[in-house]
Amino acid sequence: MKYQDINAATIDRWIEEGWEWGTPISHETYVKATEGKWDVVLTPTRPVPHEWFGSLAGKKVLGLASGGGQQIPVFAALGAECTVLDYSEKQLESERMVAEREGYPVNLVRADMTKPLPFADESFDLIFHPVSNCYVEEVRPIFRECFRVLKPGGVLLGGFDNGINYILDEK
Repeated sequence: MKYQDINAATIDRWIEEGWEWGTPISHETYVKATEGKWDVVLTPTRPVPHEWFGSLAGKKVLGLASGGGQQIPVFAALGAECTVLDYSEKQLESERMVAEREGYPVNLVRADMTKPLPFADESFDLIFHPVSNCYVEEVRPIFRECFRVLKPGGVLLGGFDNGINYILDEK
């Protein structure tokens, strides 16, 4: 079994156990985003400054390893055309559930970000990539693919983990 398959199964199990990064946003949070009251995070503790995004209306956004129904619904509420790539079926199911509940389209792709991305060159204006690189052996192929699928002038927003939380128990 490949480590990516083990990771996907582990994340699915975490979601069943109530993992905070697998809990989709509420209807109220979605409605607030449509009114311009929103925040998203790349790392657990600080919202991303809104000015880093510019206007999202009409932009093509890829949520890379970003399933869970937390960020992509906000981007859709702000007018973005959204795609989510994740290897967790449960994370993608959360995305599907929120999109159906709120009535917006979303392209869901179950795939492994460590492999060539299943998108044409220059497909996206923005890639939103929360902390997930800590689950892979090699990040360079991921960044090469991000560069390939970003439009000229496109933006990659990524969250990173320095590993310090792995040397201490949370309890």
